[in-house]
Amino acid sequence: MKKYQFVHSGDYVKILLHKIPEKPGVAAKILSIIARENINILTIKHTVHSKEKGEFAFTVKAEDADETIDLMKKNLKDIGAKDLTVRRDLALVFIWGDEIKNLGEFASDVLRAFSQYNVEFDSLSLAIEGITCIVPNDQFNSAMHAFNKMFVDEPIISPI
Repeated sequence: MKKYQFVHSGDYVKILLHKIPEKPGVAAKILSIIARENINILTIKHTVHSKEKGEFAFTVKAEDADETIDLMKKNLKDIGAKDLTVRRDLALVFIWGDEIKNLGEFASDVLRAFSQYNVEFDSLSLAIEGITCIVPNDQFNSAMHAFNKMFVDEPIISPI
């Protein structure tokens, strides 16, 4: 039996800045605005759509969301972003274990388990330590059930 562990937490919000300029310093500017207010960021995703424009997404705790959204709206022009969208009610699942040798294969297994229980995922990131999945809060229990059913008999689940 493979042994895995989970850390989970709900109440995250994703903020997505659209059509940001693709030039050095833009991401640093975004993060500096947030850091000055002592707001912690959980995940960051930067997507390049062309040589000129891309998207920058990040998640914050729900309790920091309104302040962060206001900051981004006030600074859209300075950042050079066209607009932003927000996705609320997200949860985090961090999965790790000694048995993870091939992260690509493990991610495939996790997503296969999620699909068997119709769990969508907002984002997934891989690191040597394990996998971070962002899922809708209302699908968190299904995601955990899918993972438990496929991988473990007696999971260790630790809330953040």
